[in-house]
Amino acid sequence: MSSPKINSFPIGLGLLRLATEGRPSHDDAMAIIHAALDAGIRLLDTADSYCLDEKEKHYGERLAKESLGRWNGPREEVVIATKAGMIRPKGKWVPDASPKQLRKAIDGSLAALGVERIPFFQLHLRDPRVPFEETLGTLAELQKSGKIDRIGLCNVDPLEVRQARRHFDVVSIQNELSVLNRGAATDGSVELARLMKIPFLAYRPLGGYAKVEKLATNRMLTPLVKKHQVSPEEMALAILLRLGDPVVPLVGARRIASLQSSLRSLKIQLDEEDDLWIRSKISFETSEEAKSSLVSRSIPMSTPKLQPNAGPGDLPEVVMLMGIQGAGKSELVRSYVERGYARLNRDELGGKLSDLIPELTRMIDEGEQRIVLDNTYPTRVSRTPVIDVAHFFGLPIRCKHIATPIHEARINVALRMIARYGKLLGPNEMKENSKTDPNLPPPVAMQRWSESFEPPAIDEGFAAVDIVTFERRKNPEWTRKGLLLDVDGTLRKTKSGELYPRSAEDVELLPGRREVLLRWLERGYLLFFVSNQSGIASGKMEAVDAEAAFQRTIELLDLPVTEVAYCPHSAFPAGCFCRKPMPGLAVSMMIKHHLDPSQMVMVGDMQSDSEFAKGIGATYFEADRFFAMVSP
Repeated sequence: MSSPKINSFPIGLGLLRLATEGRPSHDDAMAIIHAALDAGIRLLDTADSYCLDEKEKHYGERLAKESLGRWNGPREEVVIATKAGMIRPKGKWVPDASPKQLRKAIDGSLAALGVERIPFFQLHLRDPRVPFEETLGTLAELQKSGKIDRIGLCNVDPLEVRQARRHFDVVSIQNELSVLNRGAATDGSVELARLMKIPFLAYRPLGGYAKVEKLATNRMLTPLVKKHQVSPEEMALAILLRLGDPVVPLVGARRIASLQSSLRSLKIQLDEEDDLWIRSKISFETSEEAKSSLVSRSIPMSTPKLQPNAGPGDLPEVVMLMGIQGAGKSELVRSYVERGYARLNRDELGGKLSDLIPELTRMIDEGEQRIVLDNTYPTRVSRTPVIDVAHFFGLPIRCKHIATPIHEARINVALRMIARYGKLLGPNEMKENSKTDPNLPPPVAMQRWSESFEPPAIDEGFAAVDIVTFERRKNPEWTRKGLLLDVDGTLRKTKSGELYPRSAEDVELLPGRREVLLRWLERGYLLFFVSNQSGIASGKMEAVDAEAAFQRTIELLDLPVTEVAYCPHSAFPAGCFCRKPMPGLAVSMMIKHHLDPSQMVMVGDMQSDSEFAKGIGATYFEADRFFAMVSP
């Protein structure tokens, strides 16, 4: 049987106010839900976090289930939309969209709703502490496993919606939208929902509980309120309803009277005169910049054609070299400059990416016909202004995407850093040097690029889109074999029971380590310690104590360790390239000891160790398995 339509009625009922602070009694809340269903509402919007605190998690879902179960109407027409991504410790609202929490929340929602598959799930918000790709990938897995049917997104922008569509079909967008807050219309979220033919669920349609009183003094509403003899709240909702598809306001109510007031908005008839007033005073128009980034665009007929996969030439063209920070654009752009192309780069001129547009216009206006721009350009929005300028002057524009994977780009940044500064820089050193060196992107900036990246396409208006694959040239001098070892939990434990030793006296070697490592030494491998020691940054220990503990570990092993490398910086957020899983420590070892990445082995006990190995191309072993092997 097919799923019921999400927006079969002009408005939906949000259950937030029925489940959180100041909520009505359980029976009164069910009466309000029944009144909404009797009036024709068929969408109940709730969340696992609609409750007072973590102790009563899933209260809102249980309320929706019980109310629907006690209703005598056509239950099959009703959609219960639930969400996850927030937790309520001590009644606070805290983002948590980690894979572990999402899986736990979904299982809890399945039990609370009494279903085997959640018919309509929405991600509550993007958790700033978790890579968005990780969150999206988890939701895709849950959908494939059969626990979720349809997936929507809340509190997102168009870029994030398009990013999510690489993982699953997005069936709804839920953002704040009201007379008092029209940002979701301006930024293109509503327009994107219209183009995708999915509902835009507008929460806080009256501005929210804390701002609703401002409607009474809103001068833009006053003439309409007086003319139609309705309340400011009813007029504000009528204006949203006037937008029609795809907008579906989600009204909230703690009293039946409030619900009835919202329903009266459906009967307000706005005439042509009202429409003109609204358009002039309360515009919900999408900005031109946002609008242009949402639609496919064609190349003007008069624009010359370009041969695909061509290098620098003599014919007019604008070339956009794009890719993640550290992709290797510099070498390619050099070939264009040597051929006579004028270069336009934000790092050289300073300022914002948008500041390049007037300069690009000036250059073409003064006769430049071959121009190369080398910036990151991760999104359609960032690329659109350049394409517009090229089209305006009748120049074809070529996109060359340097498709370097993020793990390779990180290695490039670490190599560049060591070449320029002779060492890996810490977070503060990177921040200070970035004032004069634009090629020091922090790890978080590279992660953000990767998460926001939209592959370039012809329908953006490019005359050609060329993909340049990345190939790392092997250094013929790097021939030695290396065995990289995590330390805490892999080689040693503490006598005290702490996670890591804070003194040499607290070190205890795990059994069977020396015997196994000796066999690897006999095969020609050099031994290295690779460790994260964030306790130094947090003040829980001194660097001298960490180094003494490493020295004691070596003494207990009684084996030659070529180098001990550790990151002393904070665990979160990762602001350096020496903290695993960043590849900096391995890169430094490769340079210093001429290690061959294809002959490197990493042994660890955490996910960061596994990701570290994958990022540098090393073979990875879990510590327990590695030290249980009879022979290498």
